[in-house]
Amino acid sequence: MNLGRAKSILIIAFAGLNLFLGYHLFWPDFGRLTRVSVTAEDLRAIEVLLNDNNYFLQTNLDRSIQVSDFLIATPARSFQGEILQGFVKKGARVTESEHATAYRAEEETAVVYSSGLIRVIYEPGVILAENFPGLEKRRLKEIVETYLTEEQLMPEEIAFDYIEKSEAGYITLYYHQTYKEMPIYAGQLQVFIDSDQLTRIELYWLEPVERLPLREMEVISAAEALKNLVDQLGASPEPRYIKDIELGYFSGEYDAEKWEMPPVWRIMLDSNEHHYINAFTGNIEQESAMPEQIPLQN
Repeated sequence: MNLGRAKSILIIAFAGLNLFLGYHLFWPDFGRLTRVSVTAEDLRAIEVLLNDNNYFLQTNLDRSIQVSDFLIATPARSFQGEILQGFVKKGARVTESEHATAYRAEEETAVVYSSGLIRVIYEPGVILAENFPGLEKRRLKEIVETYLTEEQLMPEEIAFDYIEKSEAGYITLYYHQTYKEMPIYAGQLQVFIDSDQLTRIELYWLEPVERLPLREMEVISAAEALKNLVDQLGASPEPRYIKDIELGYFSGEYDAEKWEMPPVWRIMLDSNEHHYINAFTGNIEQESAMPEQIPLQN
């Protein structure tokens, strides 16, 4: 028997078996994720619907079929503890109210709410640079992030979102959390600047526990999310422009130890107005209001 020929036959047979198994294991999902969900005709139809209701698309739509799952999350208590430990080291005095605990240091106070939200208040404000409001956005962002990193207030897995500037001189920088390159819009960091002073930071950070792949399902398309937004908001009295639409996770703020977050399409309009469309149900997810600032005891 020719051993070399037999070996070659076995190698070819194993290679063929691997190709067969690989096709049946991975090709169905690959085909599902690359075939087009939003056709050119669908795209034209959604643009007509948007325009008829005074909305105008200024971004490209992801036209592929996508799947997602639920994400289980819990408040990031360990990161919260690290921040508060920094205040303890500064000699902060601790006072409690019904729904929050305040750590008052010499010129700054951290208020921790039962939901996990941390509000850091600076009295007086912190001057970070000369002519702060006049800085270009890139430099402004660099200075703020350097300060947050030095103060150990900059979490990992964070992504810059956008900057808002008001005519009155107020500036707000917005960040959101990420997990395996997916945005978690419920995890947020907001930096508030009045004229040239940093006055407040609000941080609500989550600890992703696990994804639920067994509950993975195909999500509605970006085009369908836009249609649902128009259906639920109605026609706009003046022109509105859609700047971005992206798939991520979001839920309202819960006073709980663990909960599920569904995938959402976040739709950004001009003036940074945004809406979350549940990517499974197509309904608008409501944002939770931030807690009111509690009176601090001396």
